[in-house]
Amino acid sequence: MKLNKILLAGSLAVMGGALSSCDSDWLEILPKTDDTIEVYYVDDSKIQEALTAAYDPMHWLDYANNYTGLNVYPEVLADVCYPGGGDANDMSQYKGVYNMNISTTQVLTTNWENCYSGVKRCNDVLYYMEHYWIKDAEHGWTQEKENYYRSQVLTLRVFFYNQLWHWWGNIVYYTENLTGSNGYTGVQYTEDEVYEFMMKDLEDVIAANNLEWKAPAGMEGHITMPMVYMLYTEIVMMHNDGTPRASNLDGDHPAHTGTDAARMSKALDYMKKIIESPEYDLVDDYASIWDVTGEWCKESLFEINYSSFQANRGWSWGGVCGGTVVPAMIGPRGYDGSDGIHNGNGWGFGTVRASFYNSFDANDVRRDASIWAPAPGTYTIGYQDTGYFLAKYAPMDKNNQDATGDKTLNYNNNLRLYRYSEALLNAAELVVRGAGSGDAQGWLDQVRKRAGLGSVPATLDNILQERKFEFVGEGKRYWDILRTAGMAEKVLVPDNELAAPEQNRQNAYTPNKRYLPFSDGTLSRSNNSIKQNPYYD
Repeated sequence: MKLNKILLAGSLAVMGGALSSCDSDWLEILPKTDDTIEVYYVDDSKIQEALTAAYDPMHWLDYANNYTGLNVYPEVLADVCYPGGGDANDMSQYKGVYNMNISTTQVLTTNWENCYSGVKRCNDVLYYMEHYWIKDAEHGWTQEKENYYRSQVLTLRVFFYNQLWHWWGNIVYYTENLTGSNGYTGVQYTEDEVYEFMMKDLEDVIAANNLEWKAPAGMEGHITMPMVYMLYTEIVMMHNDGTPRASNLDGDHPAHTGTDAARMSKALDYMKKIIESPEYDLVDDYASIWDVTGEWCKESLFEINYSSFQANRGWSWGGVCGGTVVPAMIGPRGYDGSDGIHNGNGWGFGTVRASFYNSFDANDVRRDASIWAPAPGTYTIGYQDTGYFLAKYAPMDKNNQDATGDKTLNYNNNLRLYRYSEALLNAAELVVRGAGSGDAQGWLDQVRKRAGLGSVPATLDNILQERKFEFVGEGKRYWDILRTAGMAEKVLVPDNELAAPEQNRQNAYTPNKRYLPFSDGTLSRSNNSIKQNPYYD
């Protein structure tokens, strides 16, 4: 399995990054060949290099400047975790977003740059295939291969745009890379317009039906049809939040209506296809999912591969192949290793609220599989300490011993992006929300039975609560709150759980804080063609 993980992440993204049209220095990567692109991307092997380069930015989101891992950052914004860290100034952007007063100099510039790098690389692959790949057998071309690569690239591009859309809403969207001296300037669209663009791409991928239902052995981590279905459903459910919002852009841009009944129904159909497939199911032991031996188990619909094997990610730059820094982020600071399992390299971010830990049913096996409570006195008390830490990716020496770079940055833990249990709970929620018919009660009961719990009625509140327990530490809860009408105003409010008053959340969510501000640098580089999100005007 470790070799398989390297195969996907291991081809360096040199060619894919050599032609950046952005003016950011960090994107300027020198080509490692004297060949021009017109004569380099002419055969199948080179197209595969460009395709691998398009996958690479998926691995960068946990590190580099903002440390905004897909499973960590949303957790500290919700009602499950605190930002934590060493002190009030440690990762100030965490504290700013948590308190809903982030400045335009603190925002997630890494996510912005990495995701647009991914978009750029996806556009490159499509361009190379259309213009440079010599379409004959000698150069490894078949229509089937081209169609297969195209479906992967379109899905990857939606993945990157989806992250940008989640955080900023009204973003610049393009399918051909921006060029010229104004290469950083593109057309900004509303959240609804971007939604339609993403849906069109995913619907094209689904209609073309070029992807495998399950990745062959050795190809785990490549896009499959269940991953497309899950991404489609995530975006549709996020859009269908039932909260109308006026457009923030001038001209003829539409307002957000918050409804798309037709696609909600399609999403339910796609969840049913996953549920009915013999290829996927719940594993019996919930805790086993989070060990490296549980990677790509029958419950896994998609994971982002990380490997410590000869991993050389270092402090100077995290955008290379290797492991993940997430375990170091969430481990307690200075842990003494007395349990013989965890190491002492943690930074103490994402501390779990005691109220959340205590809200678990005593019989729920997910509590101790998801949350770690090291013995008092075994670690250094950090900021917003609660005594509870995220367990699913907690730092263990066995998971980074093969790293040739800094071991702290190169853990072997894959990020579980989509699991079968989410398909079950998505389907149950879609039925309850009126998207169609189905066994919502049975699907909810399956998840609870595996957790050691009995049945509860399949209501919207109970399903959302089940997601809170099932996906703790996986980065789902914040988005569940935002996409459920009225929930954010009730949940994302000042609290007094911590003894030090200044460490509690200070400000309440309001609808105009739905999206992050664009950074000052982004506005400047766009020649102020990007209109700032409303709360930050």
